[in-house]
Amino acid sequence: MSKEFTVTWLRSRRLLVSAAVLLLLAAVVMALQPAFRASGAPDAASRAQMMEEGSKASVVFEIHPTFIKYPEGRIRDHGVWFVGAGLQPEQEVKIRMVWGAAGIENDITSVLDVGFDEDLGGLFANVHGAFVVAFERGFRGAASDFVFYGEWEAVSFRLHDAITDELLAVAPAVLCGPALEEPWCNVSSELVPIE
Repeated sequence: MSKEFTVTWLRSRRLLVSAAVLLLLAAVVMALQPAFRASGAPDAASRAQMMEEGSKASVVFEIHPTFIKYPEGRIRDHGVWFVGAGLQPEQEVKIRMVWGAAGIENDITSVLDVGFDEDLGGLFANVHGAFVVAFERGFRGAASDFVFYGEWEAVSFRLHDAITDELLAVAPAVLCGPALEEPWCNVSSELVPIE
């Protein structure tokens, strides 16, 4: 093929050549793109981490304070606060305390103080699916009530649906014994006022 013939042939096929060059350029650009987006990009979240439309939010359940100085003797009108959210409006719940090496479980719902509905006989979320309730009777003092059998350790409080008994959430707590010798005692707090 002569040079003139090639030039003439290319000019007549300009559109075809332009399309081929664009396709080649697009292929090069795609090849240079990273296979995964940067970690801060929204698409980087896995499907399991993203809320599907119509799914309900997780239940949140907390205890305040979390690190507790167990008192030598009974302190009246002091204890801990339980706070929860993410429930159905007016949902009835119960709280169980689990402690000890054997995992002893005790329903403490009926002895909760401020926030317990005595008329209805239970603990109910408000119209926003939240609640707050105080627990005072479980801290009678190490001198008279070894409720934890001398095992000063991490314990858990479990939030259950009162009707189905489904476990909804768990709130950890750490008890610091009267001797204040455990390593976690540096951050423990006194029982807080509840009335």
